[in-house]
Amino acid sequence: MFYVDEEGLISVFRLVGGEEAEGLARLLLARPGMREDEIASELQMDVKRVRKLLHQLSEFSLVAYDIVIDKELNKRVFRWRLQPEQVQGVVKTQLKRIAERLQMLKKHYEANQLYWCGQQGCRKYTFDEALDKFFKCPSCGGKLMVYDASELISVVDEKLADINKLLE
Repeated sequence: MFYVDEEGLISVFRLVGGEEAEGLARLLLARPGMREDEIASELQMDVKRVRKLLHQLSEFSLVAYDIVIDKELNKRVFRWRLQPEQVQGVVKTQLKRIAERLQMLKKHYEANQLYWCGQQGCRKYTFDEALDKFFKCPSCGGKLMVYDASELISVVDEKLADINKLLE
């Protein structure tokens, strides 16, 4: 298993919500229990944008709120806080998703003979697709040749091994 330190926590927030989420995470780390309007004022952002960002982060369980009655304002308010204990679960879920996609990619490359013109930016085609295109790349006009996917499969295997080590 892996440990997520404070900078790792900030990085996860940045990945999920961009630079604004990073600023929000740093602010809530320093001052948990802030209201949306206080966060917006501190970060110099629109309150609606702050709410949207907070709800986006709460979908990943990275932040949570407590509803309290503010006697000064005489209404219910949401007090937001980070949930650092949830970050490890979010990272683990994303790693599993990546592993699944890599596994699908590997199966595709192993199950199909692929054809490629050799130009960066052009896609690879299965035999049936290449045959439909008369073995001519529709993007650049180059000749579609058999693509050796062994190196790519090797790299995918290495990445899957790295991910599985992290997930243990």
